[in-house]
Amino acid sequence: MTDKGFTLVEVLMVLILVGILSAVAIPQFINFNDDARITVTTERLNQIKMAIIGDSRHVAQGRYTNPGFENHMGALPTALTDLTTQGAQATYDPFTKRGWRGPYLSTTSADWNLDAWGNAIVYNSGARSLTSYGPNGASGGGDDIVITF
Repeated sequence: MTDKGFTLVEVLMVLILVGILSAVAIPQFINFNDDARITVTTERLNQIKMAIIGDSRHVAQGRYTNPGFENHMGALPTALTDLTTQGAQATYDPFTKRGWRGPYLSTTSADWNLDAWGNAIVYNSGARSLTSYGPNGASGGGDDIVITF
């Protein structure tokens, strides 16, 4: 006569093995989540950078197809909202090729000016930089993402 079933030792061994695998796999999954957020934030910062300074890689018939805010206005924006709303800025003049010709960024998403952690992107025109404070949401700590232009 044979007994069917598992012994207590076999069940404990399986539970220990599952625990060890979980302890190894869960931190790796969390790192993928952080890596994805870093990638999304870096891409968003680069999109804003291109809206400000333009993209010299896109040329059609000898002209830039995406000259950016700085080339149209002759100066950097004072705030990121200048990229999406005209405000008091002069309208684009095709003869002088100066003036606001935006919006320079799509604002169909309400979080266009936030990083992947939901924190506001910091724009500094003097330093010509865009900064995300990263996962901790505070300046410093080694996790800041900075794009200069």
